[in-house]
Amino acid sequence: MREVLEPEWLAAYRAATPWTAEVLEIPQGELVFLFDAAPTLKRAPESGDDRVVAVWGRSHAPTEPRDRARLAGFLPNPLSWSRAELDRGHLVAHTAGGGLDLNLFPQVSALNRGRSREGRLWRRMEDQAARNPGTPLFVRPVYCDSTWRPFAVELALLDGKRLWCECFSNQ
Repeated sequence: MREVLEPEWLAAYRAATPWTAEVLEIPQGELVFLFDAAPTLKRAPESGDDRVVAVWGRSHAPTEPRDRARLAGFLPNPLSWSRAELDRGHLVAHTAGGGLDLNLFPQVSALNRGRSREGRLWRRMEDQAARNPGTPLFVRPVYCDSTWRPFAVELALLDGKRLWCECFSNQ
């Protein structure tokens, strides 16, 4: 999957990003993150937020319980987020082996909590990966500005011989 998709992901990301990206490959257990650290590394005034370009790997059972206190302290001013109907979403669900830090992003609450048609499908895909450890998966945030909040998120699972891929609005 990586050999085929990574060059496409990077080309699409670079075409949509107004700064020169500094994409790092960061392995975290069964997952690998492509992370653009250019805004921090270059301190360029025209750049935006550091952000995930893509994540891929295999689902696995969580190695630790959800760290709710750390998650709650991750972003300042949670009330401003809740008023904007945003959650601290996980690119890869905690139940499928996703952690914190790089794995978190501003996610529309209805999508994250399964409170919309798209949200129910998102949750169904997360549940599929969690119930079947070892499931190959990828997640690709799609950005339309310089922030770390994607306007869409692609989620794909290899379900047997079938690639199940969906694109979800995050607006």
